[in-house]
Amino acid sequence: MTTRAAPSSILLWNAEELHDPPAAPCCLRSTRAGSRAAVYRTGPGGGVVAVVEFTSDAEPRPEGGWYATGTVRPLARPLPRAELLADDVLAPVFRHLRGRRGLPEAAAQRLLACAGATP
Repeated sequence: MTTRAAPSSILLWNAEELHDPPAAPCCLRSTRAGSRAAVYRTGPGGGVVAVVEFTSDAEPRPEGGWYATGTVRPLARPLPRAELLADDVLAPVFRHLRGRRGLPEAAAQRLLACAGATP
């Protein structure tokens, strides 16, 4: 089994962005090839639904922000917002989610455990 790094950031995507490959997924400026991010689907039924594995470093978008190419890996068991907020480790991270942000290591490991995934 290949060991992969735990996600190091959270990205907010709407349902249209959740396809593989995504057109030009947003990311943090610090994203590098090999980075992983948890994908939080916004809107009704929101929650963590996938992990994106980036295959390129972040590049600036002409209209602002950053993007990188990557592969979207849907979680076998998505984690709805209510479940995230009910968890003592995840609640502080997801309670006031407003934009792209870093994901603390302990929360990343807990997120993977709750989703039944391995890093």
